[in-house]
Amino acid sequence: MNTRCPELREGCRVVCPVGEIDLATAPAFRDQLRGNDAALPGCVVVDLRGVTFIDSSGLQELRTAQARCEAVGGWVRLVYDHEAIHLLIRLSGYAEDFPRYTGVEDAWRGHPVDSGELLSR
Repeated sequence: MNTRCPELREGCRVVCPVGEIDLATAPAFRDQLRGNDAALPGCVVVDLRGVTFIDSSGLQELRTAQARCEAVGGWVRLVYDHEAIHLLIRLSGYAEDFPRYTGVEDAWRGHPVDSGELLSR
């Protein structure tokens, strides 16, 4: 896994991992979510469109980041278009916790995809 980002947008971290997120790369993913310091920003947009595979260890890092953000009144929002990511989130029971966003702008503004809309793959 490598990264095309992160960047900050009005206090919101935008993370764009690329490749696979699994047990071997989960620590690097956690570092991306946290940033350069130990304090996680209040809001994080995670653009997963460049991710080819994610397993439960990556999902656990997302849940940990979400819990930390929610503790300070923030959120974690996911951008993705891969059916495998959608299935992992849905089958794990986290579909309500992580609704799908089509782009960073939509995620930042809080405009998720309509739950009835199919993935574009």
